[in-house]
Amino acid sequence: MQVRIWTDSFIIIGEIDTLKDERLTDYIRERKGFIAVTQARVLNHGGEEQFRAPFINVSTRHIEIIMPGE
Repeated sequence: MQVRIWTDSFIIIGEIDTLKDERLTDYIRERKGFIAVTQARVLNHGGEEQFRAPFINVSTRHIEIIMPGE
């Protein structure tokens, strides 16, 4: 599933591996501290790309907003 994640410092655009028909809310609630984001693009809040990575772990404690991506 494509997602957009806002933290206090960054906007992260990438993919998470969910089960078929799994709701995003349930996916986040079941994680124990970190979610794996693949094909990640990391932007600052001004929209400038900071870096890309094939894989990053994002701390669920720092997620302010998460939504399905376009």
